[in-house]
Amino acid sequence: MAHLRMLAGTIGNRPLTLEGERKAAEYIRAQLEQAGYRATIEPFVVDVATGGSAKLIPDGAPEVEAQPMSGSPDRSANGPLIAAGLGRSGEYGSTSARGAVVLVDRGETQFAEKARVAQDAGAVGLIVVNNQAGAFRGDLGSALISIPVISAANEDRAVLQSYAASGRRVTVSTKTERLQGTSQNVVGKPSDAPCTAYLGAHYDSVTAGPGANDNGSGTSLLLELARARHLDGVCVIAFGSEEVGLLGSRAYVKAHNEVPNARFMLNFDMVAKITRPALIGDADLATRASKLPEASGLNLRQVTSLGPGASSDYATFLQAGVPALMLYSGDDQFIHTAQDDVANTSEADMGRFLTLAAAVLDMLTAR
Repeated sequence: MAHLRMLAGTIGNRPLTLEGERKAAEYIRAQLEQAGYRATIEPFVVDVATGGSAKLIPDGAPEVEAQPMSGSPDRSANGPLIAAGLGRSGEYGSTSARGAVVLVDRGETQFAEKARVAQDAGAVGLIVVNNQAGAFRGDLGSALISIPVISAANEDRAVLQSYAASGRRVTVSTKTERLQGTSQNVVGKPSDAPCTAYLGAHYDSVTAGPGANDNGSGTSLLLELARARHLDGVCVIAFGSEEVGLLGSRAYVKAHNEVPNARFMLNFDMVAKITRPALIGDADLATRASKLPEASGLNLRQVTSLGPGASSDYATFLQAGVPALMLYSGDDQFIHTAQDDVANTSEADMGRFLTLAAAVLDMLTAR
């Protein structure tokens, strides 16, 4: 809890590349050294898309609020607005989309398919209107799309449909925002022995809040477990820049060729607020961990991933061929907000997960 109060209280917000993240890294390094580890800070370059902006400006009319689709190119286009239903190829009818901005409804087909059909029809831009209240941000995935693709709220559907009916020209544009700088991982080695297993947690937070549960809690558990279980070959890594795409764990795996030979990786992310607790990742490790006496009463779910749009650093190690397991105390409505402070955590819940983490580690290192 002292670690948690330092990370999420005294240091506070720890967004990647900024001073809070650097201060946290220095604190973690000092704590690992105090626990007898050979601790080093490994910097890595960050160059990542963190969001973007979009414009939807009808000629001679007020601007309409819009969101960029992830994967849309940075581009601007102007053309007459035409409507094409759900954006399937058969819905363009006799209306020519060449040189036009196409208006379609969300649903039935994926965003990338709607964009591909519009692009193939000669459209210069695409607007996808939400099929429920509010705005949204979609994702084009890895599709090769060369026209700007944006989304609009359902509340603006009627006015956009009226513009399409009259053939009003509109301008659509998207611009990607990038974050560039330096982040760092903190690596603790208990001895000169090579790393044959890993304990990990990310220590960065989002800009909006101090990240007590996400993930000051996992980092604090990691530090205490490292102090209590100083085992040759079991290396400890606090990852930076997890919140924008697992950048820290990806940088570590890329820089260390020995990682795929590791026996296991245990990851701790959000372990201080029991709601829907889970063991996430390698199925065999999850099954073995669930049978430990320390797991009883927790009603731990066993799943292979966090679900669409969510992940953590265990996934990077799984992709490298390492059996990896994440301990997770469950969903939290306050993560990524200013309300994820120390008051949003439970000492008792974190204690239960620390006890479980120690038992899992003991099981995996038993001779």
